[in-house]
Amino acid sequence: MKAKAIAIMGLLLLSATMITLVNRANAAPPTLYTFAWIEPAYVGYDYYYETYITGYVQGTYWNFTMSWTNYYSVPINISTIRMYFSWGQNYTFTPPSAPLKVDPGQTKTFTWSGLTPLVSETSELWTHSYDLYIHHVNATNAEITTPPVGVPSSPIWIHHGSDFAVLSTDHLGCENLWVKLHPVLGTSSAMASTAATSIPPDITKVYILMQKATMEFDLAERILKTGVFGEAKTHLTNADTLYSQALDTWDQRGTAIEDATLNNTIAQTNLYNAQADAERKTGDAALVNAYGTLLFGLGWVFIGLGVVVYGLRKPKTAPPPS
Repeated sequence: MKAKAIAIMGLLLLSATMITLVNRANAAPPTLYTFAWIEPAYVGYDYYYETYITGYVQGTYWNFTMSWTNYYSVPINISTIRMYFSWGQNYTFTPPSAPLKVDPGQTKTFTWSGLTPLVSETSELWTHSYDLYIHHVNATNAEITTPPVGVPSSPIWIHHGSDFAVLSTDHLGCENLWVKLHPVLGTSSAMASTAATSIPPDITKVYILMQKATMEFDLAERILKTGVFGEAKTHLTNADTLYSQALDTWDQRGTAIEDATLNNTIAQTNLYNAQADAERKTGDAALVNAYGTLLFGLGWVFIGLGVVVYGLRKPKTAPPPS
C-alpha cells in the first residue's frame, strides 16, 4: 500500500513537471530584459548556498519592479502579471485600468510586492525559483481563443529565476558577519595572511586575540555549512568581538610603541646634533688657536727681520785715535 501511494505521488509530481515543461515549450523565449528586486535584505554571495542570492527576511514584503517591451507585431492587452514561486504560491498583479494595452515597440513599467513566507512554511535550506507570466486578453477583456500569428497564447512566459532566498534573522546575521570577517579571518584569504604577519611581534595580546578570532570564525563556518544558523551566528559574533578587541589593542599599544619610537628617534637626533655642534665649536677654537700661534710666530719673525735691517743700515763710526 505504501509503495502504491509513493508511485501515485511520483506520477502526480511528474505530471505537474510535464505540464510546466509543455507550457514553456509552447511559450516564446523569455522577453524580460530589465527588472530588479527592490531593497532586499541581502544580495551577494552566500557561503551556505555557495552561490549568489537575493534574500528577503521571513515575514517581510519583497518588492519587484520590471519593464516589459512588446516585441510582437500586434498590441498586447495585459490583464494580469503573475509571479509563481517554487514553494507553490502565485502572486498576481493587476495593472490599473486593466486590460492595459501595450502597442508594438512600447514599454511599460510595473512594480508590485508580496509577503515573504515564514521559514517554518518555506525552507531556507535551499534557494527558490520563480517564473513570471503575462496574461493577455482581447480588447474587450475577453479570453483569446485564437491568438494572432506569432503571438503565444495566454499566459506569456517572460522570465525564470532561481536565486530567491527566504531568510531567518539568524541566517541574515550570519550573512552580514561572514561578509565582514571573511576577508581578514578566512584561512584562504590573502588579507588574513597579511594581517597575521604584519602584527608587531611585541604586541602579544593582539596576536592571541587574532588567533582566538580565527578559531571562532573557522568553527562558525563549519556550523554554518550544516544550516544551524543560530549557533553559527553566535560563533561569528564571538569572532567579531575578538577581532574588534584585537584592533583596539593594536591601536592603543601600537600607537604607544610608535610614539615611543618616534620620541627615541627625536632624542637621538637631538643628541647627534648637539655632538656635532660641540665638535664644530671645538674645531673653531682649534682654528683660532692655530691662527694665534701663526700670528705670534710671524710677529717674532718680523721683529728679527727688523733687527737685522736696523743692523745693516746703522751708520758706521770711525774708531777713536790711538
